[in-house]
Amino acid sequence: MMRGFKLSPAAISDIAAIWDYTAEHWSADQADRYTDDIRDACEALCSGLKVGRPVDVRPGYMKYAVGSHMLYFRQMDDWIVIVRILHQRMDVGTRL
Repeated sequence: MMRGFKLSPAAISDIAAIWDYTAEHWSADQADRYTDDIRDACEALCSGLKVGRPVDVRPGYMKYAVGSHMLYFRQMDDWIVIVRILHQRMDVGTRL
């Protein structure tokens, strides 16, 4: 059975910022493709096609790489909560 995913308010803001940055520096088409890749990764985590790894700085949290970003999420019984979507260079400890 496939679980669903929910985005936290912070993750929604992260996706908007990622789209804006990518569109400004590359193109709107590239921004659409990149955010689609993020969505596809969320769905793959829900279906079990992809598996995250534990996060050292926050017990119970998992991470999964997508392009230059890392999805930080928690697995619940019926869904996955995407907590943050952070660039690989960001300090996770202060943002998670």
